[in-house]
Amino acid sequence: MKRLYEASMEGSVAILNLLIQKDPLILSKISLTTFCETPLHISALLGHVDFTRQLLAHKPKGPQLAAELDLFKRAPLHLASAEGHAEIVQALLHENGSVCWFRDQDEKIPLHYAAMRGHIDVIILLVRAQPESILETLASGETVLHLAVQYNHLEALKLLVKSVGYDNDVFLNMKESDGGNTILHLAVMLNQIETIKYLLSIPGVRTAGISTTNQNQNDRTAYDMVELFHPRPRDIKIQSIFMEYYKARSFKNPQDINLKLASKHRKSTKLKLAATKARWWRKCTRKLKYKGDWVQDIHGSLMVVATVISTMTFQTAINPPGGVWQENNTSTIGDNTKDPNNNPFDCSEDNVCVAGTAVLARAWDYDYLKFMDYNTTAFLASLSVTLLLISGFPLKNKICMWFLSMAMCLSLTFMALTFLQGMFLVTPTSIEDSIYEMYKICFYTWIILLAMIGAHHTVRLLIWTVKKRRRQYFKRKAVLRRRTSLLFPA
Repeated sequence: MKRLYEASMEGSVAILNLLIQKDPLILSKISLTTFCETPLHISALLGHVDFTRQLLAHKPKGPQLAAELDLFKRAPLHLASAEGHAEIVQALLHENGSVCWFRDQDEKIPLHYAAMRGHIDVIILLVRAQPESILETLASGETVLHLAVQYNHLEALKLLVKSVGYDNDVFLNMKESDGGNTILHLAVMLNQIETIKYLLSIPGVRTAGISTTNQNQNDRTAYDMVELFHPRPRDIKIQSIFMEYYKARSFKNPQDINLKLASKHRKSTKLKLAATKARWWRKCTRKLKYKGDWVQDIHGSLMVVATVISTMTFQTAINPPGGVWQENNTSTIGDNTKDPNNNPFDCSEDNVCVAGTAVLARAWDYDYLKFMDYNTTAFLASLSVTLLLISGFPLKNKICMWFLSMAMCLSLTFMALTFLQGMFLVTPTSIEDSIYEMYKICFYTWIILLAMIGAHHTVRLLIWTVKKRRRQYFKRKAVLRRRTSLLFPA
């Protein structure tokens, strides 16, 4: 294992292949070590492209390493994005694009680190993989635009603003919660002349620069910050930039602008609330996500359970509760022969109780039919699970996994109902009420448990469907935008 980590630092693919050849399970044993990170973290940090690709290529453990977290809750994609290793970022995104949403202990996603370091090519890859990740904010309310301004990466800021949209005034003027500053406030405070020029060239940001609805916690607009942070003659450059833009652009009265932007301020509050809800939703979906190959892990167990249920329900069908008639019977039984009303059986010369048929079917035909309905459904559902497992269908497909889970739940449910109905059939009338109460408790408890499990799998299927449709939508939109730019160049 020590040699594996040394190979990850050296980027030696030959040593990696040799170690895996000697011990095919070596990648699965990484979680048993005391190391804080995986070899994939190290190779992604140091930029060993070939070593990273070779690690990811080894199934099934290789792709799972892309979602592993280190001591600081950082995935390999965080490290590769921070260091600007674009090829490694592309390989990691190809294996697991959902890692774009993973937050480390500082609440940062990989895109935040790419913006902090100004890696343009990495930003392009991350935004293309998950376009909505650009709207993610930190716990302090800072957006990815705040980080680009703080670390003075103008080109990264331009790319991010273009990706968000120049007309997205609400996001471009979002405030961080610590000081209530927008990106224009920060640019003024940090004396970033070129950044100020660029931001004032955007109509939405320029308008908000003098709007009272975009004051920070000290009740100052970005325009007010110019006098506060740059009162000296040598800072006249920033003052002149503001005067140039606010006088040459034929602005309306600031009071009219404030009224116009009041609704945008309310939209900003709603956007923050929506972002918080989205963050909690992603945390919940991350908890629901199974880390590993679910089908591979439980394939054998499912086969055994389905076979056992099929055997039990088959035996119940041919050996029903109460047994079967041992011989043809044409008379009533016992002391009740003279009083048919006290005898549930209707055997007679004209209505023979045939040998081999169920005894209780002649006594309580309706209840017995319910029992057989439950038993037959459980039998067919368990056979469906077995058939699906041996059919060769791509079980890793989300829809097949959902169908497999629902078929197993259906099989277990109707097996439980068969048990309860059988218990009800063989219970004496004297204690029937007590058994019925137990029947109701068991039934409703099972229904609640089944609903929780069914909802869990259904929610996972819906999340997968929505994500897939959304990716297709953004992909089509990007293709359409690219074709439009080619047909109608600016």
